[in-house]
Amino acid sequence: MTNNQPPTPYIIGIGPGDAAYIYPLAQQLIAQAKVLIGGRRNLAELARPGQETLVIDRGLAQVAEYIRESWQSRRLVVLASGDTSLFSVRAYLQKKLPEVPFGVLPGISSLQYLLARRGLNLNELKIITMHGASNANLLNTVMRERATAIFTGGENSPQAIAARLAALDFAELTLTVGENLSYPDERVVTGLPSQIAGQSFAPLSLMLVENAGPEARPWPYLPAGLPDELFERQTEGERPVPMTKSEVRAVITSKLRLRENSRLLEIGSGTGSVTVEAALAAHAGHVWTLELNQQAQTLCRRNLAKFGLDNVTLIEGAAPEALPPAPPEGYDCLFIGGSSGNLAAIAAQVCSQPQPLRVVVSAVTLESVAEAMAALQAVGCQDLEVVQVAVARSRQAGRKHLMQALNPITIIAANKV
Repeated sequence: MTNNQPPTPYIIGIGPGDAAYIYPLAQQLIAQAKVLIGGRRNLAELARPGQETLVIDRGLAQVAEYIRESWQSRRLVVLASGDTSLFSVRAYLQKKLPEVPFGVLPGISSLQYLLARRGLNLNELKIITMHGASNANLLNTVMRERATAIFTGGENSPQAIAARLAALDFAELTLTVGENLSYPDERVVTGLPSQIAGQSFAPLSLMLVENAGPEARPWPYLPAGLPDELFERQTEGERPVPMTKSEVRAVITSKLRLRENSRLLEIGSGTGSVTVEAALAAHAGHVWTLELNQQAQTLCRRNLAKFGLDNVTLIEGAAPEALPPAPPEGYDCLFIGGSSGNLAAIAAQVCSQPQPLRVVVSAVTLESVAEAMAALQAVGCQDLEVVQVAVARSRQAGRKHLMQALNPITIIAANKV
């Protein structure tokens, strides 16, 4: 560094916790820093006499502003727990301060440390964080992966997560919790979800979930027309709730053009057959579904539980009055399976979002088809497409088989740009 060049600010990964896991180059740069920025515990262990410190609490914006004002005149080092490429403060600082030429030194992560203890490989792993997040599609992720790493925190403690995982009664799960990794009071516990749920763990904890048989989940195939018999349709003493049939669901799903991270709003869940199929397809996204009928709500909940789905929000009520606030990024799909005569009002409200939207409506009567086409055209939808699905299924008649027709369903699809 010449006299007219500012010092390079560094973001340094300091490993799982114990200072013994910080390699020599990182230790040298930490010792040379004028200002150390990091968590309170890390600063207490690593700051040297005479060094200034700035605690990273929850005020990351204030830390970023301090770096912006000081990096050209003071030698700064940001201490990042674990690896700088894994749920790290590095990503925030580099995005917030693109003009600051950070030097980055990765460290050993607590995940690497625990994997070594458990004998698992990083390339076999799905990694999610529930630190400060109320929902990370936990069940939907764990049931389809052989190994999942979960960063815990706040209300999502290891024991709380284990209690939720116990709901996957079709899955053979083994949980490992690493507590205070690399410190003298380190504890590594392995057990079933029910066993882990009954214990308590320190805030500095990491979880591994091993699933012996992801193929044992209720439907391990691509979701396109799940068999009708997989769904519950009747509550005690009640008649079966009408359900969208398998072949029609396959067409609806294809017309919705779902992605794995889609955000779908569904009007009229019924038994939840389309809901389940969409939630399985958008396993990294979310489905918001409205249903007015109480019997249908009960059945929908049962079917969601049967398939282990936690990326669905079931809303009790009628649209448009009970429509939830749209997520910040808007919906990208809208499916209307039952509108109770409010189709035009629903389309007008949902399609008012600025983001593009794929809209699909299913209709049984000719009047509903006309209503849907008029409503979608009124809100400026384009590329209108109308498909009628007429399905016939075989039934046995003595020693032979006959084809029996089901009611035809008309599906209207369009794009709101």
